[in-house]
Amino acid sequence: MVSRTQLVALAVVGLLVLVPLGLFAVLLFPPDFMYSHYSSYSYTTSVSTNATLADVTLLLPFPAGADVGEDPVENLWLYDEDGNRITDWDAGVVETARGPMLRLHADRLVGEERYVLWTYADNGSVVDRREIGPDEIPADMTNRELVPDPTTYSIAWQVTVDHDIETRYPIDNATFLAPVTNVTAVECAYAWSETDRCASFQSAASATYDAPGPATVTVGEVRFEAWNEWGFWLSNSFNTFEATTTPAVYTDRRQGWTVVDGALHAGMGRYDGPAR
Repeated sequence: MVSRTQLVALAVVGLLVLVPLGLFAVLLFPPDFMYSHYSSYSYTTSVSTNATLADVTLLLPFPAGADVGEDPVENLWLYDEDGNRITDWDAGVVETARGPMLRLHADRLVGEERYVLWTYADNGSVVDRREIGPDEIPADMTNRELVPDPTTYSIAWQVTVDHDIETRYPIDNATFLAPVTNVTAVECAYAWSETDRCASFQSAASATYDAPGPATVTVGEVRFEAWNEWGFWLSNSFNTFEATTTPAVYTDRRQGWTVVDGALHAGMGRYDGPAR
């Protein structure tokens, strides 16, 4: 006959066995609620100039949708090329004939006329690279190349949300760039899996300014991305989309609206993750 003391001892041994096994099972197969989730959007672009401009107004493609929030520029950051934050530009999202867009205005935008001078050997290999001013351009350009080195200002926006973002079909179903027209499905050049979805589209940008002479002003590539990430211990994964537009270049005093081409790669990553 088993005594009470022996029964207690057996129960303790059972617990000592079951508890580690239970913990090990949780580590291997954690329940959905134990996963951490993180969903965010990221937007970057730039404007560069090789001359100092006055009364500069830019209209740029910008995220539009519920996740932008009541103050669209609350999470907007502007930097000069030394990494200093710019605080004297007027920024806001405005309605245009093409739809909502980011409007940036600066009374003065400093741009230095400077160049990178590349020198090559006869076999084409690089011999030297120098940053120079307009007065240092050599008369003899044999085996040399002069590349403009404009002053660049960076524009960034990022926001985190408390729900999963639609990253497979973001156009019309999630916060996405505006304006967007002529959306066309295309084959993905670099597909991850059967969930990948790619499309081309068109957007627009505008730049107006006063310049003392000829200037080259470039609205850089717009890059817009969204991520859903989750993880617990070794179980980490994500899904994402990314959209980009081509730069808009203004030269020879040409200003105003420019159509830019866009590319979307959506549906990258896993879509069988744990419930949020």
